[in-house]
Amino acid sequence: MRLTHNMFSLSIYKTYKNRIEDNAKALNNISTGSKLSSAKDNPNNIGKNETLKIQVLTNDAASKNIQDTNSMIQTFDGSLQEINDSLNRMRELAVSAGSSALTAEDKKIIQSEIDNVKSNINELANNTEFNGIKLSVSSTTSLNLEPTKIIKSGIGNMDDESIDIPFFDVSASNLGISELDINNVDASVGAIDIATQMVSRVRSKYGSIQNRLESTADYLSNKDINIQITQSRIGDADIAEEMMNYSKSQLLVNSSIGLMAQSNNFPKDCLNILGNVK
Repeated sequence: MRLTHNMFSLSIYKTYKNRIEDNAKALNNISTGSKLSSAKDNPNNIGKNETLKIQVLTNDAASKNIQDTNSMIQTFDGSLQEINDSLNRMRELAVSAGSSALTAEDKKIIQSEIDNVKSNINELANNTEFNGIKLSVSSTTSLNLEPTKIIKSGIGNMDDESIDIPFFDVSASNLGISELDINNVDASVGAIDIATQMVSRVRSKYGSIQNRLESTADYLSNKDINIQITQSRIGDADIAEEMMNYSKSQLLVNSSIGLMAQSNNFPKDCLNILGNVK
């Protein structure tokens, strides 16, 4: 027995310090919900955990891009539907103008309504926008169904993961209905039919883009869930396990305190024994 240095008590104290650290770590994991609060907690997994976090954040940003782009196209498609409805009304008026029972005044009224419908089409074409991006971009020629502008929209977390969004001229002038003459019913109906086909083709292009955006959004959602599951397995704390660790370390801490209290009396007890030796 060493009286100057109580080695038994020092050994218990070392164990006590380790249990205090374990107790503090378990309590921190419970309060934060993470078992990787710092790099020293698990040097091998900290890099993996941060990489997965970045992938989750970039996937979320890509999903937001897709939602914004889809909302823009939905806004444009709503106006294109209105243009389609206006063209249908215009065709109805043009056909009714071919009746021999109409007076000159009746035809004048029909022409006035057709002009109003054309104005409505131009209003929709020129004033429909999403966050400052307009539906219609002017073309230098009429009956032009080629994109007059193309912008790229990111739909993934890589540089090449993007989609081209085309813009068209859907004004009355480009649709070929700016100079309709109800006195020539066949020509007017033919021009309106061509305009209707043009608008429908534009809508079909936007529809195919929407389908791709939605399928990409579903893919990113499934990918994001799998990444989050993996990241959670690596970085998130198992609260039930941490509670067990906390209870275990707390019990050992209390036990160490009791043992140290007893071991600190060993030198005194030894001196008392030696003092009684005759």
